[in-house]
Amino acid sequence: MFNSLGSFADKILVLILCGVLQSCCTKTPSQIVKGPNYAPSIQKENLGRGLVAIHQGNGIAAVSWRFLPKDKAETQFDVYRINKNEKERKLNATPIAASTFIKDSLANTKTSTTYVLKDAKTHHVLASYVLTPQMADHPYLSIPIQAFPGDSLWQYSPNDATVADLDGDGELDIVLKRENSGHDNSHNGVCNGGTLLEAYKLDGTFLWRVNLGINIRQGAHYTQMMAYDFDGDGKAEIAVKTAEGTQFGDGQVIGDVNKDGVSDYVDRDPSSRTYGKIITGPEFFSVIEGATGKELARANYISRGAPDEFGDITGNRVDRFLGGVGFFDGMRPSILICRGYYEKTVLEAWDYRDGKLTQRWHFSTTDNNGEYKSFEGQGNHQLSIGDVNGDGKDEITYGACLINADGTGGYNTQLGHGDALHLTDIDIERPGLEIWDCHEHVPTKAGSELRDACTGEYIWGIPSFEDVGRAMAADIDPRFKGCELWTTHSGGVYTANGKFITANTPSINMGIWWDGDLNRELLDGSSVTGREFVGITKWTGDGVINLPIPFSEDLTANNWTKGNPCLQADLVGDWREEILVRTKDNKELRLYMTNYSTSYRFNTLLSDHIYRLSVADQNISYNQPTQPGFYLGSDLGKFWNNKYRLQRGAHSKSGKAKDGKANGMNTRYHEAQRIILDTIACSQETYTLDAGYDYDKYIWTVNGAEINSDRSLTLKSKDYSADQPIKVKLQVLYKGCVFADSIHVRFTGENNTL
Repeated sequence: MFNSLGSFADKILVLILCGVLQSCCTKTPSQIVKGPNYAPSIQKENLGRGLVAIHQGNGIAAVSWRFLPKDKAETQFDVYRINKNEKERKLNATPIAASTFIKDSLANTKTSTTYVLKDAKTHHVLASYVLTPQMADHPYLSIPIQAFPGDSLWQYSPNDATVADLDGDGELDIVLKRENSGHDNSHNGVCNGGTLLEAYKLDGTFLWRVNLGINIRQGAHYTQMMAYDFDGDGKAEIAVKTAEGTQFGDGQVIGDVNKDGVSDYVDRDPSSRTYGKIITGPEFFSVIEGATGKELARANYISRGAPDEFGDITGNRVDRFLGGVGFFDGMRPSILICRGYYEKTVLEAWDYRDGKLTQRWHFSTTDNNGEYKSFEGQGNHQLSIGDVNGDGKDEITYGACLINADGTGGYNTQLGHGDALHLTDIDIERPGLEIWDCHEHVPTKAGSELRDACTGEYIWGIPSFEDVGRAMAADIDPRFKGCELWTTHSGGVYTANGKFITANTPSINMGIWWDGDLNRELLDGSSVTGREFVGITKWTGDGVINLPIPFSEDLTANNWTKGNPCLQADLVGDWREEILVRTKDNKELRLYMTNYSTSYRFNTLLSDHIYRLSVADQNISYNQPTQPGFYLGSDLGKFWNNKYRLQRGAHSKSGKAKDGKANGMNTRYHEAQRIILDTIACSQETYTLDAGYDYDKYIWTVNGAEINSDRSLTLKSKDYSADQPIKVKLQVLYKGCVFADSIHVRFTGENNTL
């Protein structure tokens, strides 16, 4: 499927080390990586198996389940099918060990079928799932939307969603935002009612509805849903901004708290500069019980202050809200609420424990005689949360700056506001995590910018004279190490270390692990009238191909040109990601799961702390895709350096190739031959092999004997016969997945070149 690699003739060559390649002989492991370092006792979700079976058509059902962190590397599974009035039948001929996915090619869709997952060794039942004929009628999970009274035309459309285990059964439930007349903060206009929050189980069961009321304006910036188990009781709560008039799932309403006799704070004067906005009246945030929708606790929201305190008097910048979930003490989750980023910027962390809300810390750019005044104007339309300095506590990447776990200011690049950023291990040859960010202020040396997530150190960037509105980071190309990077004004795709690949730029929206290999696919969409779509594409090296979504003609995205689904994340089944998307008629949510097989078995991505927080934060303002706190891509398991023999004349000093395209890395690698190492010949007295990345566990075997469990292995010529190949095997464990490869090393006693 990767077109530009299809012409590569795989060659088994002998690499002779000396002279110009001496650095290969002397390569040493990198220093200890600064990055996520959470305590083993940190509060974790008690996730179930997420077993699901979806009929893909023609009697083929895709069956998928979670591989959990508690599972051992040697754990194997069996899957059984039970049809009505029939004995159970095992689907797999041998125990399933390489993945947690199987296809049933003889699924009976005319009767209910039960799929049973068992431990292949103990035969203990781990989970079961019933696929009914009604469910088998379509290749997705259907979640019908509950009609809202008086909305006969279904104008209340499903919008952003988040997930959490609301009732403690070990499976994720959906919290959905619905709107019928959303507005951007910069636009005037009165909304036709309040924003709705609704909870659904994945089987379609409706749990409750909260109506935030007319005093919470509809729009992407106004309502941030933080769903997590904040009190540690095994069931999630939802934290959200509320106001007078908010009605909860049990029917209770926030009344006239300030006793002013006013229940409607909407500016309804069409001639007003704040027409349709809410710039007066009490503001709260509430903790809502996940199982019932009732209010559990309430506190005052960050104050508006004076009319112009946040940078304007039109009700725009003052209502730029963000939120999130962070483990700021390193052990338990806190609620993060934020106000402002264009000028004055305020963040607060709150704990919900034992039925009470208490403030953990308060950060403001106007406190302490303006100690953090320079942090104004640095926030983005979203944020990322995770431990970036290895202290086991979460920091907040607030656009171009960092807020520490204790609420003090960290680094500040002062590159200014932007619309998108990505936190993950982007450059795998550098220690720790990186940030790929884009910026609005121009002109700038770094409208597109890669920096160190811990220190803010500038790594490389692309100058810009225009607002860079979007950025994307994903490992889409197996030829280059780490993630590839691009933005709306990058002029193409770049490698993690800043080398230009091609001017052919793919979609700049969301990524998704979908087709079974380790490269990430791209998810895009639109809800612009006449151009509605949701689609997945795969990068080919100099373009993309479409990966069809069944019945995609029924689908539309959210948030106009932002084009995001309701949610994109690892929600059920194996480590790959699902799409939760709405239909054009606003009557249904659909959960699409991949039907591609895979030969990889990772722990559910939800078990990675930073990934889980990115799921919780995805609904915040400008939705960004999930990102794990580790590298997940096609360089995994490639222990020996990948090399390519480049063809002569593929590039030129003129900057243009023969086909007229820019002289990027894709042109340089055109019809290149990939070199697969079979034997390493070395004239040195020692040779050090390195795994190439920080895996979780290493097992080095030399000539059949296990001798080392470190990242690197040093061989000495005196221990082996000259010119006799030494068989070296490396097996690593990484996030539950086993990678293994072998190579021969031969000490030659002579100098040669390749």
